[in-house]
Amino acid sequence: MTPKLRRASAMLLFGLIASAAFKAEADSSATAMIPGWKAVSSTNWDVKTSGIQSWRQMLTHWADGKDCESKTCSSAGWPAMVAAVTAAGDVVAKMKLANSLINDRAPHPYKEDIKNWGVTEYWETPYEFLKKSGDTEDFAIAKYFLLKAAGVPIDDMQIIMARAKSLGGLGHAILAVRTDSTHILILDNRIMALLDATLLNDEFKPALGVNESSWCVYAGQH
Repeated sequence: MTPKLRRASAMLLFGLIASAAFKAEADSSATAMIPGWKAVSSTNWDVKTSGIQSWRQMLTHWADGKDCESKTCSSAGWPAMVAAVTAAGDVVAKMKLANSLINDRAPHPYKEDIKNWGVTEYWETPYEFLKKSGDTEDFAIAKYFLLKAAGVPIDDMQIIMARAKSLGGLGHAILAVRTDSTHILILDNRIMALLDATLLNDEFKPALGVNESSWCVYAGQH
């Protein structure tokens, strides 16, 4: 995404997220997936914010992974990817392979929403991503559903919209995965390595986290 589009998207996203924080209902079903941060969590999906509604619309289009083949989506290749990640081994091995498969720039070059969809913000299903590739949140979504299909519990994962210091504070999306009771690793479309979440407070300022169970607004550091 160009700096101009990133700034416009980030301003819209984080402005709407900030307003949602005051409407969120306290809920123990979701916790902060970036260590050192407080989160206000909710299962109320009626909140009219950009990120939450984009997530819900994507889930409707996804239709629980129903096969798709059209000008805008394709399920071809998905079963093979799921089988490979499932067979990879423990959760960390699954994460490494999923990150590598989705981050492969040969089949999945980075593409801005405005080029793919004619709008500045659109959250793709994994099958839309396989057909058209996508931008930062689309990489995170594809990894989330690939790991889910490979047996990783959804409550151990969270797609996080954040500001990235290395991008000048512009909007970015990552996938956080809890590997055990004390460890959380981050999958980022910019690199192949998995990142230790405890080391990322200087890089990421999280704003919104979502999975299929709940969502949370990050409300500041402890």
